[in-house]
Amino acid sequence: MTYEITPGNLVYHTLIGLETMVAGSTNPDMVGTSGVVVDETRNTLLITTGYSDFSAMNEATAAFRAGPGYSAPQSGGPDEEGDYFLDKTIPKAHSTFIFSLSDDRKVRVDGDLLVARPEDRISKKHKN
Repeated sequence: MTYEITPGNLVYHTLIGLETMVAGSTNPDMVGTSGVVVDETRNTLLITTGYSDFSAMNEATAAFRAGPGYSAPQSGGPDEEGDYFLDKTIPKAHSTFIFSLSDDRKVRVDGDLLVARPEDRISKKHKN
């Protein structure tokens, strides 16, 4: 049985695989960062962002994109389009995220609601 992620239950789900953008942060350098969530810890989201023509970027990592015929490139290597990728760690606390759901809806989430291990968020109570 699978559960659809909706705006009402997003904070209870794992965020890995969702496209996101940092809409607000106490660190202005992080605002506008967008990409796909590839890992999640209690306090951070690891977002992979695509950058073109970064052939010298040895520490770049592969994007996680599910799709037919897509095979993730090796860490630091280009994907099929020749784009190189870089992972950015974004703190959840004091940040605001906009997540894109599978039905093209956008959901703005206060990162403070996400501060918890993904497996613990399911039982966490939130005020409406």
